[in-house]
Amino acid sequence: AMPSPFPERPFGVVDSTAYALEGMYMPNPGEFEPPKLTYDDSNARTTTLVGGKKAVKTVQWSVGGDKLASGGVEHDVRVHDVEHGAGTGRGAQTLRGHAGAVEQLRFDPSRQGGDRALTVSSDKTAKIWDAKSGKCAGTIEMKEGLMNAAWSPSGRHVAVGSKSDVISIVDVTTMKVIWEQKFKYEANEMMWDKTGKSFMMATGEGKMEKFTFDETTGSLTPLSSHFAHNGGCYCMAIDPTGKYHAMGAADAIVSLWESETNICYDTIVRLDYPIRSVSYSHDSRYIAAASEDLKIDVAEVMTGDCVAQIKTKEAMNTIAFHPKELVLAYAGDGGDISLWSAFTAISAGTK
Repeated sequence: AMPSPFPERPFGVVDSTAYALEGMYMPNPGEFEPPKLTYDDSNARTTTLVGGKKAVKTVQWSVGGDKLASGGVEHDVRVHDVEHGAGTGRGAQTLRGHAGAVEQLRFDPSRQGGDRALTVSSDKTAKIWDAKSGKCAGTIEMKEGLMNAAWSPSGRHVAVGSKSDVISIVDVTTMKVIWEQKFKYEANEMMWDKTGKSFMMATGEGKMEKFTFDETTGSLTPLSSHFAHNGGCYCMAIDPTGKYHAMGAADAIVSLWESETNICYDTIVRLDYPIRSVSYSHDSRYIAAASEDLKIDVAEVMTGDCVAQIKTKEAMNTIAFHPKELVLAYAGDGGDISLWSAFTAISAGTK
């Protein structure tokens, strides 16, 4: 008889999984060491910025990475001057003016200094701020509460999405809505690609919808539709090179995509609850995903392998990688903003 290709099962504990798959070798509990993660508690550290007392819904870094802005249930937007070490949050600038929860915040991608920010709120307004002076530079009144926002790479247009799935394109120079459409499906997180010619949207049908964007008229024309998940897609991110994008959905899965071919090349299935936020690192090597799980999963972009799991005390609503360093900002229902910074430990005596 041919010898079995599987190693003999060692004597010891026989648990309920031992006979799950006939012929499959099931290790006993504790038989093998758990896999060592690239970044764990010994070579990563977490610091906390003083936030508010209520849930934070959005955190965002400025393009240069020297400012970190947050908004949420408290109506106010806080801009932390991270470059000058405002670790306690005392040096945070406060942007006041919304009468409802701040749902999403975006910095102008065409400005390195992070001096212009966009916020959308449940108070039926979108506001553009001068982040340096703390003053509101313009308000766009809408018919209903807003949920999502995006800013074009050129800095000229912003897109805002309402709770009833109306997407409006606003010309920032005139502060006027130049194009608007109500969609038949739930329109969730949206963004322009790096060229500004293409627009992507995560939908409640579990799909990613792609559009072409007309810079002169502001109109979105459907280009392609890609089935991604068995549950509604809530969030998405594009990596800094523009070659890859990721989507997070209600099925607790993160799908990793190659943008040019629109092929899903891998999935991350380590979280148990719907994915609320995803973010790529500055070097396009890692992707982080957050949910109601009391941990944030950090994975390698190319393989989907886990490199770190950041323990949290509550469900996370929003995460954002720093644009120049391996630092992840995250916040949830507690109100504080935490910064997880990873570094490779250098042993003593080496250069």
